[in-house]
Amino acid sequence: MSSKTPYRKTIQILNLPFMSSYIYHMLPGGIEKRHFHDGIELEYVIRGNSSTHKKGRLYFRKKGEVHEGINDSKNDLVFLCLTIPAETKGNTHYL
Repeated sequence: MSSKTPYRKTIQILNLPFMSSYIYHMLPGGIEKRHFHDGIELEYVIRGNSSTHKKGRLYFRKKGEVHEGINDSKNDLVFLCLTIPAETKGNTHYL
């Protein structure tokens, strides 16, 4: 990921070796480039709708599943993310 973040705000909820949880506030026009994780990821969309995320939906990403986040709306996209094991730069791989 480039040094310019697609997020307005990131709130850490939990960070343990076996799992982490954050609330992300993605800016309008924000793009989280295609990537995958060495573990599983659950995302629950709290607020907003975009081409990749819909309010009230739960997304389950399997280990190695390539995905991206695109906020093509005019409002922040807010979602809760739970990653097992904990998300690190070493286990998130950008394509």
